[in-house]
Amino acid sequence: MKRLILLLLVAVAALLGACQSFDELENLEDADYDADYAVPLLNTELSLKEALENFQDLAVISIDPDGLIHFTYSGDVLTQNSDTIFKKINESLSGVPIPINSKRMGLPLELPEGFDFDRLVFKSGEFIFGFQHKHPEPVEFTLTMPQITKDGVPLSFSASLPAYSGSGNLPTYTNLFAPFMLDGYEVLPDPVTDSVYVEYELIRESGQPDTALAAITFRDLSFSYMEGFLGVQRHEGGRDTIIIDFFDNWVTGDIYFADPTVTFNIENSFGIPTESDVKVFKVLTVRGETLELMSPYVESGIAFPYPSINEVGVIKEKKFVFNKENSNIDQILGAGPVAIDYDVDAVTNPDSNVNIRGFITDSSYYKVRVDVDLPLYGRSVNFLAQDTFQLNFEDFQQMYKAEFKLVAINSLPLDVSIQGYFLDQDDLVLDSLFQESMRVIEGAPTDAEGNASGTSEDVTYADFPEERFDKVRSAQNLAIVASFSTVNNGEVSVKILESQAVQIKLGAIFGVRD
Repeated sequence: MKRLILLLLVAVAALLGACQSFDELENLEDADYDADYAVPLLNTELSLKEALENFQDLAVISIDPDGLIHFTYSGDVLTQNSDTIFKKINESLSGVPIPINSKRMGLPLELPEGFDFDRLVFKSGEFIFGFQHKHPEPVEFTLTMPQITKDGVPLSFSASLPAYSGSGNLPTYTNLFAPFMLDGYEVLPDPVTDSVYVEYELIRESGQPDTALAAITFRDLSFSYMEGFLGVQRHEGGRDTIIIDFFDNWVTGDIYFADPTVTFNIENSFGIPTESDVKVFKVLTVRGETLELMSPYVESGIAFPYPSINEVGVIKEKKFVFNKENSNIDQILGAGPVAIDYDVDAVTNPDSNVNIRGFITDSSYYKVRVDVDLPLYGRSVNFLAQDTFQLNFEDFQQMYKAEFKLVAINSLPLDVSIQGYFLDQDDLVLDSLFQESMRVIEGAPTDAEGNASGTSEDVTYADFPEERFDKVRSAQNLAIVASFSTVNNGEVSVKILESQAVQIKLGAIFGVRD
């Protein structure tokens, strides 16, 4: 059975579908008929919440404190962690031998454009160095990196080499096969030059300083912390779609949600000013329209909350809601949405303010989840939905006429018109259930706030004398089409609540020949 989208049709059609085989209905109680061949088909009360639980769709169904039913559709817009940023630093240093061509040399750090870091902490990594000399005396070699420290002590190495004989290979020292582990070391650039230096000293046995052929390599680096101005960086969110299946069985008509919202749920543990850049946010409708979200916050961006330097490890959260007060969300979601097409990026340090010093850690991330909320508080005019049910009259050849009776007691603030079409095996229409589409369930009365304030009862008959019944005897399916409108011809918005229900009694009187 296909899913029914409008809730009252769920209640009616789902229960009709349970009665497809008439020989299973003989033991039902509380029939309203006295005729010998009256068959009670249904006598039940079904709440909307119970009806919804029988369906598996893409929405999360929730009830707010006032009992109002909400459909929520969600999608991840953007998820970003620190790996991308640290990876750029790793790539500028890792695995590439750096020749040391002077006794004090700044490291050729190729940071991402605009980066200016104040502190960098190694999580892991290896440091390799080596040197050669061609002096006729033994030498002592010391290599120091004063800006790379642990517990205040600079990274430093010393080694000795014998004199060079004047021929053959130069004396060489390297820790290639026993690299030094950088875990826990931190980098603090020189406060004047903003550089990280490597320095060496070579002393001959005679005490004379001299030069060496030296090189260093960083390998397999990872970082746990970085602090400073971390540049203006755009993080691509990627284009995606949220499918809204509320209108899967839509045929025609209008429905308007009085107070829909789209919420950006933001989590952020990056200590960097960041804001959204909504590149695309469009609603696709059941009529094939494409409607764009319009709001000042689409133009200016949504600022993410972020922890300060003193709040490392803190996750900041924020909910930003697009509503009818700050956008056209009620118009574009009130037009029968079937999907939301979106592409949202995030931009760090959007104001390029280098005086704001931020941070990232190896566990930093930010995430934005989009929730589309459609509360069942709105109005509709001739909103149509349909579903199809199997029939099997041919097994009951003794039946030659029928009269159907439907009694409905409605606490929902919706008027419903129902028509049925008997279909043959090729889905061709043999006849309709009623002579014309007619209201069988009147909406419950409502107050000024759209709350149902009572109940309504309707009784509807459909007569099938012999000639008409013969036309539908070969029917294989019954297509039910329902049209829904709120009170006052759809001019008033109403609220659909969890506690509201429809009591339905459905029966038939069959004329039977021996």
